[in-house]
Amino acid sequence: MPRPRTLIFPGIALAVLATAGSAIAANAGEETGSVAVRPLPSQPREASATPSPTADSQADSRADLRDARRLASGALRGTGLSIPAGWDVVDVRRERHDDRQVTVIRHQPGGYVLGGPHTSLVLDEDGTLLGYTRLTGQGGAAALPGAAASERTALEFLGQVAPGYVGGLRVEWVDRHDETVTRPDGSTVTVSGMKVKMHHDNGLYAWVIVGADRSILTYERDIAWDSGRGRRGTQMWLHDSWIAAHDNTGPQPDPPYAPATS
Repeated sequence: MPRPRTLIFPGIALAVLATAGSAIAANAGEETGSVAVRPLPSQPREASATPSPTADSQADSRADLRDARRLASGALRGTGLSIPAGWDVVDVRRERHDDRQVTVIRHQPGGYVLGGPHTSLVLDEDGTLLGYTRLTGQGGAAALPGAAASERTALEFLGQVAPGYVGGLRVEWVDRHDETVTRPDGSTVTVSGMKVKMHHDNGLYAWVIVGADRSILTYERDIAWDSGRGRRGTQMWLHDSWIAAHDNTGPQPDPPYAPATS
């Protein structure tokens, strides 16, 4: 296994939106700006130049932004996960997680940029959190928790975020995992955590990456492994180098990353 890293709000469980309440506290206040909204790949995109924004399109963008905030807030409530203060939604995608339709919501400071600090969520149509990552660009020399402590933290977290799912998991291994983040000034920092990789009774994989402060850096579930090709089979919406390849702005990744096709 690799050791990583349009809106469809009407189609996602209404209960998620109903319980979302106000937008994330860090993003409270008047909604301004706009958010990129990407359709499913099966939906054709206009080949002509993008027209100038109209009053209606600007209003739609503001509505999309509010909906994305509500959806993210509702999905994270009660999980112990959060969005850093001051980070807003910069991109919303309607994509696929194998055979499931998902919404990918990306938060960043200062606008959309791949490779930079970001917090991203992957939600299916029922509002199930399938993926989360929080890379703030803050490294540090703090000691990572040991394997036993990391496993305990991961399982406690899963008991909160997916109580009906955690019982089918068994831990396969625990090891250090590093991610590189490029800061706005161009410098890079390594963000480290302890990855707890698990296999579910349904044949798919899940993992939790636990940071030095016992916070959750990354969570993914329902991940398929393509044994024949020796690489991940499920799309990688939390991983920026994979997204760049998918969007034809970066090279195709080698195994064990999943193949990236647009």
